[in-house]
Amino acid sequence: MENLTEKEKSEPTFKKNIIRFFAYLFCAFLIWFGFDTLTKTPTTTKDILKGIGIIAAACIYLFVDFRILISKNKRPNR
Repeated sequence: MENLTEKEKSEPTFKKNIIRFFAYLFCAFLIWFGFDTLTKTPTTTKDILKGIGIIAAACIYLFVDFRILISKNKRPNR
């Protein structure tokens, strides 16, 4: 088995970047879908809650992911 150091585990790889790219695209789609749900003509309370929930879920993922990226970049290199 390989023994990876902490630095090697935390470095971004091509696979991680591709996954992150598609996750961001999916979040953009969810935000668009949430706004589309909110702006449909016969808007019901259920549609409003669904749209807000979809937008909130996508924004929470983006916020947490950016916080993780920022905290990884602020760590001192050993």
